[in-house]
Amino acid sequence: MRTADNINDLIKKLKLKASGDLDKRVHDDIPKALAESDKKESAVTQPKIGRTIMKSPITKLAAAAVIIVAILIVINQFGSSTTSVVWAEVAQKVQASRGVIFRSKDIDQDWRDVEPDYTMNYFSSTQARHDSYKEDKIFKTIYADFNTKNVILVDHLPSHKSYIKMTFEEMGQVDFVTNPKSMVQRFLSCEHRKLGQKTVEGVLCEGIETTDPEFDESGPEYPTDSVMARIWVSVKTGYPVQLETKIVRDNGKIQIGGVWDHFQWDVELDESMFELEIPAEYIDISP
Repeated sequence: MRTADNINDLIKKLKLKASGDLDKRVHDDIPKALAESDKKESAVTQPKIGRTIMKSPITKLAAAAVIIVAILIVINQFGSSTTSVVWAEVAQKVQASRGVIFRSKDIDQDWRDVEPDYTMNYFSSTQARHDSYKEDKIFKTIYADFNTKNVILVDHLPSHKSYIKMTFEEMGQVDFVTNPKSMVQRFLSCEHRKLGQKTVEGVLCEGIETTDPEFDESGPEYPTDSVMARIWVSVKTGYPVQLETKIVRDNGKIQIGGVWDHFQWDVELDESMFELEIPAEYIDISP
C-alpha cells in the first residue's frame, strides 16, 4: 500500500510552497484517496501483465507525475503566497491612470500659520487641487495647472479670506504639487532595496525603500542631509497603496515629507472640480 509518508516525501522533494491550510489539505486528501484506491478491487481479475506493468519503474514515475500535476492544479486554484509585484508594470499602470485621489499628512512645518490635519489631493492629467482640512473644515485650497504653470492659493480662514495668483517659477520649490505619478518614477530610478510583503490598509502589499539623495529634487541651494522614502504597492492591483517620505535639508533646518494614503487610482475626475470661483469678499494679495 502507498503510505502518506511516501506522499509527504514526494512533496518535500518538490519544494512546493503554499498556504498552511492548503498544504494540510494536500497532505491529508491525497493519501486518503490513494488508500481508498488500494482497497477497491476490480470486478474482473487483473491479468498478470497488468501487475507487471504496475511494477515497472517507468509506470511508477508516470504515476508520480500525475500526483505532482494534481498538487500543482490545487495550488494554482487556491493561490500561492509567493505572488509578487512586477515593478515595471507598476510604473506603466500609474502613468496610464486617468486620475488619482489620495490623502496626505505632512510633517509639521513651523512656518505655517495653521497646520492642517490632512489634505485631500485630486490629480487629473493636466490639473491638481489640494484641499487642506482643520477639524474637518477646509481652510485652504490650492489649484495648479500643469499646462499654464499657474498656481492659485485660496485662504478660507475668516480672518484672512484672501487669494494669491502665482506661477510655478515664482513659487520656487512647489512640493505641494508633486504628482504621485512622478513620485513612483523617482522611486524606481533611485537605488532602492526590497522590503518584502506586509498588509497595509487591509491590503497585501510589497514595498521598496530608498535612501538615495537623488530622490530629493530640491537643488543645490538646499543641501540634502538625509532621505528616507518607502512605497507600498498592492500585490493584487499593482497600484500604490501608501507612500512615506522624510527628507532633511540644510543641516536639519528643513524637514519635508509625510504619509500619502487612501489612494483611488484610475478615476475620472469632473473638470468642474478644478474650476475656481473666488467669492467677491476675498482679497487679492498677489505680489
